Amino acid sequence: MSANRHIQWMKTVALCVAVLLAVVCVRKYCAGSYRISTSSMENTLHEGDYVLVNKMHKDNLRRNEVILFFSPLIKDSYNAPLMVSRCIAMPGDTIQVSDAGYRINGLLYPRSPNALSSYVVEAGARNEFGDVLRKLNIPLRDVKETSSDITVSLSFFEEYRIREELAEPANRRFNREETGDYRLIVPRKGEIYRLDESSVTACREAIRAESGGKAEFRNRKLFLDGKETNKFRFRQDYYWALSDNINEAIDSRRVGFIPAGNIIGNVWFCWYSKDRERAFKRIY
Repeated sequence: MSANRHIQWMKTVALCVAVLLAVVCVRKYCAGSYRISTSSMENTLHEGDYVLVNKMHKDNLRRNEVILFFSPLIKDSYNAPLMVSRCIAMPGDTIQVSDAGYRINGLLYPRSPNALSSYVVEAGARNEFGDVLRKLNIPLRDVKETSSDITVSLSFFEEYRIREELAEPANRRFNREETGDYRLIVPRKGEIYRLDESSVTACREAIRAESGGKAEFRNRKLFLDGKETNKFRFRQDYYWALSDNINEAIDSRRVGFIPAGNIIGNVWFCWYSKDRERAFKRIY
């Protein structure tokens, strides 16, 4: 092999290595592509959608962004399932969740029009309700039938469209199931967090992880080194995330507060979807 060919070959190898390293760095630290494997964010994201996740933005998250994170209930992050939800409360926020939406620091943030809730349709309105669904091309989700009624999942926007079509007697037999209200403060790094029965339940796994296994919980009370206490100082920031499909998702209502270290980044772009109208769209 001539000297010139040898030099050219070495340059080609070096270029390939540089490109490979650049791709690895971009995927690890900047952005990555992921496939949505659950229906937790319908109708914002559908199962099977492919999305780009901005990893550089994870230290500067904004309220209401869709985030990808590891479950805090699994200690080994390599085996922990990936979860996708909407970040509704930031470190230090006070949140109160109700049917109307999320009241954060006293300000009401209405639920997303794509958020799914359970609706009960009484027997007398079933036929008319089914006809309206077919007319509007609205799918039946999470159907549960009894002899007296049927329960389905719908978005708030779908509810609005259906009510516009139903006659008044059927509208009275079509109602949204109410969900329980709750109030919590999201832990912030370095601050002393005072605990009550509700916050002990929400913070249980976070306190266990940060205490190195020294925390015990008995009768909804915290014991550190065998001594009861009603306060705890957290070493990192936490977030509270809820999914748009509130009936089917596993989110902060199940896994508690999300540690900052578990967040991969914010989901900002859908680059492939079976629904062509959803492909190449920014995620909000």
